[in-house]
Amino acid sequence: MLKPKIRVAIIGTGHIGTDLCARMLLDDSFDVRAFAGRRDDSPGLAMLKGKVPHLISNGIEGLLEVVDEIDGVFDATSAFDHKAHWLELSSRGKWMIDLTPSQIGSPLVPELLGKNLDMQISPDVVANYSMVTCGGQSSAPLVYAIAAHSSGISEVEVSSSIAALSAGPATRRNIDQYVQSTENLVQLISGCEKVKSILVLNPAEPPVMMRTTVQMKVEKCDLEKIRETAREIVEQIKQYVPGYDLVVEPYLNEANIVSATVKVTGAGYVLPEYAGNLDIINAAAVQTAKIHAQRFLPDSVEVTR
Repeated sequence: MLKPKIRVAIIGTGHIGTDLCARMLLDDSFDVRAFAGRRDDSPGLAMLKGKVPHLISNGIEGLLEVVDEIDGVFDATSAFDHKAHWLELSSRGKWMIDLTPSQIGSPLVPELLGKNLDMQISPDVVANYSMVTCGGQSSAPLVYAIAAHSSGISEVEVSSSIAALSAGPATRRNIDQYVQSTENLVQLISGCEKVKSILVLNPAEPPVMMRTTVQMKVEKCDLEKIRETAREIVEQIKQYVPGYDLVVEPYLNEANIVSATVKVTGAGYVLPEYAGNLDIINAAAVQTAKIHAQRFLPDSVEVTR
């Protein structure tokens, strides 16, 4: 007997939404029923013409006309729009994966589930999971590894550099929300209140790959255990983000400050390899949807964890 597929829709036909749609069309766990944007001339809609049953150019209004065909929705629009989308869709019994920094849903980094953090899969099928930000997804494993084997954490800084070409209009409008969402996630994982997040849109040519560096000021730490945990969790994340690499292992860059760096290379579904920032948040969204479905549609999907 064929496994039931997870019936989904995507709102937002920009860089993130188009790449997300393309990757899920290649994933046997999903049946992409609708792809919704706001422009008749959207390049994303044109690219996927004939591949998705419902290509919608009037946003949430058009999506609501086919809402009975879907189980859940991925929102790749903006933090400003997500609240209205969630109100409309949750009232109709649909779960959502939020790829905007709206801070409405529960923050979730798939590989940190079960790590004694305040992250969990909802007991209710109608759930809202926040993917936070690309900087949040890329830094969280390092923050976790360092914090797990340190004491007296007094300050954390997360700095991400991405290619300017990979930052679309919604990302640029949501910079303040990006910073706040990333800092909130780091506070949750580290338990430290003094957190700073930095995002650099690097205009270099050729475009740079995404890099994220975490620096944590601590009183004491076990550097070998930090390195061991970091290596383990990076290898686990590579199962769903193959381009996620630990390029600078945790080290003491000065007294009591632990530092480490990861690089993210995109998988190239639609976007170039330098768009690792979009790749990691999309990969995390897909993984989260599979984990959620495994609870409520146990025969639909197998999750490698």
